[in-house]
Formats: sequence, C-alpha cells, structure tokens
Amino acid sequence: MVVFDEKRESKPLAKIINEMVDRINDNTQRLRILEQEREILDSRIGSLEKNMLSLTKQVQKSIADNEGEIKKLETKVSQMENTIKEIIKYMRNLATKAKISELEELVEIYNPLKSNFVTREEVEKIIEEKITNK
Repeated sequence: MVVFDEKRESKPLAKIINEMVDRINDNTQRLRILEQEREILDSRIGSLEKNMLSLTKQVQKSIADNEGEIKKLETKVSQMENTIKEIIKYMRNLATKAKISELEELVEIYNPLKSNFVTREEVEKIIEEKITNK
C-alpha cells in the first residue's frame, strides 16, 4: 500500500516548477538577446541600404558628368580636325622650296645693284661717243 505524503510530493513539484521558471526565464533572456541582435542586424542592413543608395546616386552623377565631358571633348576634337584640314589646304597653296629658289634666281638676275644694266642716258652717251669717234 502506498501512502500519499503531501509534504514529500510537494518538494519535487516545487523543484520542478522552480526549474521550469528558471528555464522559462533563461529562454526569455535568450529571446531578448536574439531580438536585440536582430534589431542590430536590421539597423546595419538599413545603413548599408542607405549607403548603397547614396553611392549609386554618386556613381550615376559621375557617369552623367563624364558623359558630358566626353561630348565636350568630342566637339573639341572635331573642331581641331577641321582646323587641321584648313591648315593643310592653306599649306598646299604656299610656295615650295623649288619655287622660292627660282624666285631668288630671278631677283638676282634683275637686281639693279648687282646687274650691269644700262640706263637710257648711258646708251645715248655711248652712241654719241661712237658717232663722234667715227
């Protein structure tokens, strides 16, 4: 026959309840820690998203600026090409070395300081001398 002793049975029951309360408290504490860690991760992810959006905007702005600069450079290159073509056309019309040396020779031939040209008066004087000498 088993005699039911309330005092004896209540101690293990109180022990079980205390252990359950301790476990529940421990689990609650773990849940709070996990929730805090999740909140920290959510905060970090939010910061990363903001940073990524900011960087994306900066990159897009930089790309747009670069495209504008490239268009300006293309325009300048085109203008330079046109200017070079005009210079080439102009240079084709310039005198060559051969033509310049030819002109120098002609100037040398007709140079009154170096040439032996006779003036009209000198010719008339020579003719008079020839006539008078005859």
